Formats: sequence, structure tokens, C-alpha cells
Amino acid sequence: MHRTLVVSFFFFVAIKLFAQDTQNSVLNNEVSIQFDDVSLPTALRQLNREANLSFSYNSNIIPRDTRINESYNSVSVKYLLDDLLSKGNLYYREVNGTIVILKRIYSERTITGVVLDKETQEPLPFANVFIDNSTLGVPTDLEGRFKIDNIPDIGFNLVVSYVGYKSKSISFNYKQEVKDRNFIIEMEIDPIALEGIQVIGRSRKKNSGENRRLYKRFEQEFLGRSENAKDCEIINPDVLDFEVIDSLDNYKVTAEDILYIENRALGFRIGYLLEEFKFENGTKVNIGSAQFKELEPKSRRQYRRWEEAREQAYNGSVLHFLNALIMGRLEAEGFRVNIIQYDSVTSEYTTPLNPQPLDQILQIEKTEKEYLYRLKTVGDIEVTYRGEFEDDDYKKLYRSTSKSGNYKYTDKKARSSISLSDSQSLTSYQVFGLELDELELFQKSIIFFDKKETPVSFPGQFLSPRDVTFGGWWRWGAFSDVLPLNYRPTN
Repeated sequence: MHRTLVVSFFFFVAIKLFAQDTQNSVLNNEVSIQFDDVSLPTALRQLNREANLSFSYNSNIIPRDTRINESYNSVSVKYLLDDLLSKGNLYYREVNGTIVILKRIYSERTITGVVLDKETQEPLPFANVFIDNSTLGVPTDLEGRFKIDNIPDIGFNLVVSYVGYKSKSISFNYKQEVKDRNFIIEMEIDPIALEGIQVIGRSRKKNSGENRRLYKRFEQEFLGRSENAKDCEIINPDVLDFEVIDSLDNYKVTAEDILYIENRALGFRIGYLLEEFKFENGTKVNIGSAQFKELEPKSRRQYRRWEEAREQAYNGSVLHFLNALIMGRLEAEGFRVNIIQYDSVTSEYTTPLNPQPLDQILQIEKTEKEYLYRLKTVGDIEVTYRGEFEDDDYKKLYRSTSKSGNYKYTDKKARSSISLSDSQSLTSYQVFGLELDELELFQKSIIFFDKKETPVSFPGQFLSPRDVTFGGWWRWGAFSDVLPLNYRPTN
């Protein structure tokens, strides 16, 4: 009985949400137009002029050698654009009546399947099915079926979630695994989650002072402290539960439902299945699955700001670093790697003045599986990104002077500090009498490895997140700087 009530309740809610999303769109308008052997840019200008369609795109991504010689008679705008842009390996989104054109970076991979209750074999309508850490995902239909198109030609994790059921993550590594196959995904009831649903009408207890303090600490560690974090908000913090390990400095966090985060700096609403969050002795563990959905921009200007902010967040990120490492372009993309050494005299972690060659510090090897790599390291590393500088707030909180007189940064509680200079003149800043806030310092991050060999996939992600923890700039930005794996900068 409880099982039927749960499915029926969320079916009703999903029907209402679905109805709200099926409003009229400019894509449904009909258009008739003739293209007489014109280039794609000319065809778009003709559409703008004759059909009153408004476009936004980077002209560099539009191929000029593609010729269009077609006649369209009373077809929908959607049909026309699907056909027209496919000729240039492009796709589009509608944003408040404006057609935003983007470069297609996906293959034509499609995954289909059905989501069922394991015990009853009944379909689960409107279950959430998505590619982990991407914008790709759909709800199941009334018969529990789903179809996700345009999946990147890479390995990926398919995540399925449904309220009252245990979430499931399925790994795919080969292109052949999804071709011409229909996947049956069976979901198991989560007794703990079901109990929470049954008492949903009962008023919640007000947060104690201790919980409020823990939430503030969690919010800062989870969202980060960068400029983007100021425009991030956890929408439903009431789903969080806190557990003190031994003091308020050491705690665990669990979530009884999907955690929703709105990142107005980058233009995403993210549903996050929090698997584990623990902060203990200065070390943060954050493991979960994320589904990104783009927010609706209020104007083309806001959309352009989001595009610029996303590109800035990508530059120097973990995703950027791993992609560059796999492609053998670390130096070209602005990254430098150094080994971290522990100085027992000063009780500091430092970097050698003359680092070893990259291949003696870090190696990336292909495996027998497509898009799966093996990263090998001699130890913990410092990653310097020379494309951007640290901001003043970061320097004020983390920068100091080491016992040896060199500038360093320290992640509080972790006792990790790295000397800054790339040259051997480590005391040159003091010699010239410069203050720390006067210096332009490249962004530096630390990767602490639990294992010296860990799997990595393309696009760049660590497949065993418990194998690594981050310090420095990457910890500063945290979740507020995270982008979907299928993001690529326009240039």
C-alpha cells in the first residue's frame, strides 16, 4: 500500500510539473523559405530577415564552406533548424525567443531503457535518469521508459534516482555497450527514505544553535569561498542532517533527499545526490552525483555573462587540468606541476626549486578500455595555473610567510603550505619591500593522493574520488566553480 501511495503521489506532482514545461515556443511556429546555394552564415541572416528569427552565436563556430540549396514550405522552426544546423555540426537552444547556436561536441550515441520497481516489476514514471556530472538527463515517461540522446562518445556513469528508492549508478565504458540495447533498471525501496515520506506532514524541529553553526561551516566548505560562491544558494537545506564526530570542527553530513543548488553565477540549477560529506582534521571528503540544468536567462546579456563566467571557471579547473593532461597539453594550456616535499625542520610542505621533468612526477597511461586512463604519481603534487591570478580575499585568508621567510599558502587545519616562487630568488619579494597584497600570484592547487595510482576518464574526472583530496585554489572554489563534464569552452 505504501509503495502504491508513494508512486501515485510523485506521479501526480510530476504531471503538474510536466504541464508547466509544455508552453508555446517560437520553435513551434511555421516558416516557409528558399535558400539558393548560400553559405550557412548567409542562411542565418536570411532567416533573421525573412522569418523574423533572432539568433545569438559566436561567428567563429559557423562553417563558411557549407552550402545550402534547400526549400522549406510550411515547416516548423524546430524542423528547419534541426535540418539546417545539422549540416554544420551545430545545435541550438531557445532562450526567451532567441535561438542560441552552439558547436556540437557530442556523438550520436543514445541510451534507452525502462525503470522498474524490483519487487513488483511495475514501471516508475518520472524517475530521474541522467548522465553524472552533465546536463544530459530525462524523466521516465508514464511507462517508466527513458531515452537520452547525444551522449558524449566517452565512458560515463548513468544515475537513476526516485524518491523512496535507493539511487543507482551504472558505469559504461564502451560505445558498444549502449548501441541497439534496451536497459532494464530495477530500483529497490529504501526503507529509511520511505519512513521519511510517511511522516512528511509532521512539522520539522527547528534547527538547534549547534546545527545552525554546522550548516554555516558546511555551506562554506561545500559551496566554497570564491566570487561564484557568493551567487550560489542551497535551495533545500532542510534535507541535510549533521553528525558531530568529536567536536564542531569535525562533522559528517547526510541528505535524506536530492540537494538542490542554484548557481546564479554560472547559470545552473544542480540536483546533487550526496553520497558522503565529511570534514575531519582539516580534510574534506565530498562524494556524490550531480545533474546540471541550465537556468533560464532573463536576457541575451545575462546569457553572455554566464558563458564568460563558465569559461573562466573552466580555465585552471580540475576538469581543465585532467583534459590537458590526457591530451598531453599541460604546458600549452598553462599548467605546471611540481612535487610536494615535507620539511621536518619547519613542519611545512614545500616544493623543490628545480622540479623534475613532468614524466618523472606524473604519468597518464591508456588502458584497454576506451576513454579510461591510469594516472600514476610519485606523491602529492602542486598544480600551478599560469592563466589567472588569485583574488585578494584568498590571499588575505590563506597567505602568510613561512619560517624560512618565503611566501606560502596554508589550508587551515590541513597544515599544508607551498612556497610560491617559480625562480630561485625566493626572498626577492622581501628584498624589494613588497607586501603580499601587492603581488600578482598565479593560482596554485594541491592534490593529495591516497593512492599513487588512480583511474581517470575523459572528459577529465577522477573515477575514484576517495583517492584524492584537494587543497589551495581548487578547495577555495569548491562546488561553486564546478561545471558539467560535457562543457567545452567556445574557443
